[in-house]
Amino acid sequence: MSQCQTLSEENIQDIHVSSARTPRDGEEAFRLPWELRSFALGVAYYENANFSWSDFQSSLIRAIDKAEDKNKPEHYYARWVEALEALLAERGGLDLEEVDRRTRAILDTPRDDTHKHPHGDDDHGHVH
Repeated sequence: MSQCQTLSEENIQDIHVSSARTPRDGEEAFRLPWELRSFALGVAYYENANFSWSDFQSSLIRAIDKAEDKNKPEHYYARWVEALEALLAERGGLDLEEVDRRTRAILDTPRDDTHKHPHGDDDHGHVH
């Protein structure tokens, strides 16, 4: 069983500062909610000793280089996700075919398809 390493807020901030791209003037470090979730997933896997931080940084560098070679638009957290997926797949912790299958299923599902219950006066925050 692997040892769980708990990170302090200071450690997490250090990882973010040393790993994330520098925000442009007036720009938030995380522009969209999925970017923050992606960052948190990377830290969570690291904390559970699934990989060393230097292994992740190497994977991130490879993902960035690969994207540049293919002239993909710059999007740091897209590369972050690619690096995390590659590292976890390499270590047997992620089945990329299953991720692709689930992603296709989600994207193929109409937006309101799973929201099929009646609303009453005790509505749970939906605007009608």
